[in-house]
Amino acid sequence: MRMDDVVPGALQRLREADIISMAGLTGASLGQEYCRIGAVQSTKRQGARLTGIVDVPDMGYRKAASPSIEAVEVEQATSSPGHYLVEVEARDPGSWSASCTCIRNQGLSLLCPHAAALLYQWLAHPMDFLTPSPSSYSYSASMSFATAASTMSSLKNEGAELQTGEQEPGTKDKTALVSKQVRLAGLGQPANTPPFRGAMPPGNLDETLALLGLSELRNIAREYDITVNGLGKQQLSETLSEVLKQPEMIRRAVGTLEKPQRQLLAALTLAGGSLSDDDLRSLFERFSLGTPSQLQGMLGALQSRALVFHTSVNSSFQQRLGLSGSLLDVGWHVPVEVRSALHVTLPITPFDVEAKRDRESEVPHIEQVEPYSLQANLLLVARALDGYRLESENIQNEHRLAGVPFASERFSGASQSMGQGLSVLPTNAPSRDGSIAIPPPGDMPSLSLLESLQGVVPQTPAFLRFAIRLLRLADILYKDDSKMAYLRVLPNAARLLLGSTRAEVARELFSRWLTQATYEELFDLQESELRLRCRATPLNQPALRPGELETENSEARQTLVRLLAQAPLNRWINFSAFMRFVYRLHPTFLQKQQRLFSTPHWWIELEEGRPLRSTQLNDWFRAEGRYLAQLIQMPLHWWGATDLALSNDGRLLAFRLTPMAGLLLNGIAFDEQTPAPEKQGHHTMPVLELSQTGDVLIACTSAAWPLIELLENFAEVAGVSAGRLRYRLTPHSLGEALSRGLYPADLLEQLHRAAENQNVGATLAVDRDSIRDLLNALEGRIANYGRVRLYTNGLLLEVADTQVKRELSATTSLDKQVVRTISPTLFILNKQGAEWLLEELKRRGQAPLLHEEESHGTE
Repeated sequence: MRMDDVVPGALQRLREADIISMAGLTGASLGQEYCRIGAVQSTKRQGARLTGIVDVPDMGYRKAASPSIEAVEVEQATSSPGHYLVEVEARDPGSWSASCTCIRNQGLSLLCPHAAALLYQWLAHPMDFLTPSPSSYSYSASMSFATAASTMSSLKNEGAELQTGEQEPGTKDKTALVSKQVRLAGLGQPANTPPFRGAMPPGNLDETLALLGLSELRNIAREYDITVNGLGKQQLSETLSEVLKQPEMIRRAVGTLEKPQRQLLAALTLAGGSLSDDDLRSLFERFSLGTPSQLQGMLGALQSRALVFHTSVNSSFQQRLGLSGSLLDVGWHVPVEVRSALHVTLPITPFDVEAKRDRESEVPHIEQVEPYSLQANLLLVARALDGYRLESENIQNEHRLAGVPFASERFSGASQSMGQGLSVLPTNAPSRDGSIAIPPPGDMPSLSLLESLQGVVPQTPAFLRFAIRLLRLADILYKDDSKMAYLRVLPNAARLLLGSTRAEVARELFSRWLTQATYEELFDLQESELRLRCRATPLNQPALRPGELETENSEARQTLVRLLAQAPLNRWINFSAFMRFVYRLHPTFLQKQQRLFSTPHWWIELEEGRPLRSTQLNDWFRAEGRYLAQLIQMPLHWWGATDLALSNDGRLLAFRLTPMAGLLLNGIAFDEQTPAPEKQGHHTMPVLELSQTGDVLIACTSAAWPLIELLENFAEVAGVSAGRLRYRLTPHSLGEALSRGLYPADLLEQLHRAAENQNVGATLAVDRDSIRDLLNALEGRIANYGRVRLYTNGLLLEVADTQVKRELSATTSLDKQVVRTISPTLFILNKQGAEWLLEELKRRGQAPLLHEEESHGTE
């Protein structure tokens, strides 16, 4: 083994907190975004030196308000599109050096965002960093960084020529337009494939085959009827790679397996595709696939057909916590090519809703949700919070009275103490066993904000917290930089959430929520009469590692969604049976990492001193089972991905995945049907209404987007009223729309239709005659736009200069008689007022020059 194959300790102990401390919060955020969108390419490692290329796309308008001058300088210097060659070296545990071809201001931080992106890529996918062969060492050592920069510059120019040649002048890429609109809200380019298709395998198929010996490759080749005579290891590996990348060949090989072998392969695939030896053995026993002596034979049959591999699997969590003596652990994994070819589906137990209605006295209560209803509610919440003033002193006092911790900057987007948002209340005394209650996340909205929001958006506090979290996650709702902190909303929020690109935006928002590092869903278990406890330090602070709770919650959330992505759509699934299957597949999925410690750092209690144990089925149902039900009943139902069948006491009996789930989980588009009219309670309400003041109230639904788009073009946003969007038609908004070449013929037609269908006395007691008067005035205003205004029965007054005007204003009633000012020395007066002004001047001994000839009048 070469010395370069050994990963240095500094790279093994690298954490996200180290990247933030070296690159700063803004630089680390940009680097994490570059890593997330797949901008880091051609990664290599030579000893303690990491190199790679960061291909930065056009990120567009990131945010309406910049957090600081430093952040502006960093973004201007590093976020411009281009190809950047990056090199980062760990000299020792506390010393790092970095070089990059970007142009940036020095002295801001040690690492630029491109170097931070390279380190984030190392944390996420260390096996993607190739180790150069010995023959390439001399070339790498002799090639200077400046030479590499010039090479990258030439590649960049060649790429620009190729890009110019691919697209014809005058054409527009629809995907690019969609991506540009999404990035206005701080979102990246919508992903073409779901980001949650199982655990990442240790490298691709070519790299895995390269690790096998010649005899192993020959055994696999014989299973696929490949002639091995005369083929060397590299040629045989390439031939096998071409064959294994053909889905029909994989299916043919699986068809020759026995039933228990196929079941083991399916269970391993549903479990994520990568398991250690111990986990695979436990999985084999829980599903009763055979005797322990038969396991090795099954694995041998699968391995001989290259359906599974026994090789190195990366354990990133153990690396960061320093719990593993080696960077690489041996385990079993199913290649991505095999998983893609098999399409393993989740086994379900059907739930017959109609049979339950006929045979049982307790009829299940069905809760359905319309597609994109969450995005409509997000727009309502955003508009309701637009202009909300954040008063930190009131927030702190409020939370002290409520007995919960607070965070000083709730909408800063920065991580709080303890890595991701833990804050400690001094009065939270430890119990007899030395544990304390886990405090709430530091970025939760205040009670006063939720109460004021509920007055205009009638939703539960849990949903409002979830909505604010999503809006902040996408930067649709942000805090401005003024001295008095206010919440602001992007001006194109309605188009992003309800417009023609709402499907792409929904998938991107869902992907961000799915991978967000937070423990809010875990903390919400306390609403089910469960207690979250953790070890306490001598200073009465949580003895938790940075990001420990966030990692557990994020992995559990992704595990559930990954399983649901394999379930059929539009079929009722028995929830109790689903819970039992998840228990057999992932018995410790909510506290997966705690088994690595001799003493758990945190746990779930039903009552003080009685922790719930995941190895016992009843305890698992009370903790992990409740977590599953909570995710299905709340976030996934709000997303429109699940319909629910509930008992009279609110228990989840069954659920089914909607076509919206197919879009969010697997990218399967569906034909949107026109939803039923908006309902509140049992009363059907019209989509659009007019108030007596002339404001327009419209239902916030995706089906109403054509009307909302008209109002967005011609009216001013006036907030939210009774769960509806409110718009106000003003001369300014109409004038701007007409000056852009828009004509509101469709809007006037819809307003007249709303006036005819106005339900007097239902919600707004408005007289139809008053509405017609408002519409007539609106039509007259539009009809007169841009035309010459004629004044009749008036007089024209002209003074010599502005000094005479000031003297007349001080000594006469001139200002009261002016109808319109044409210029500083020319005014239109009403006829009666002009006669009074003339009498005043005569009494003062002044006689103005009068023109009474008809030739001076209007012709």
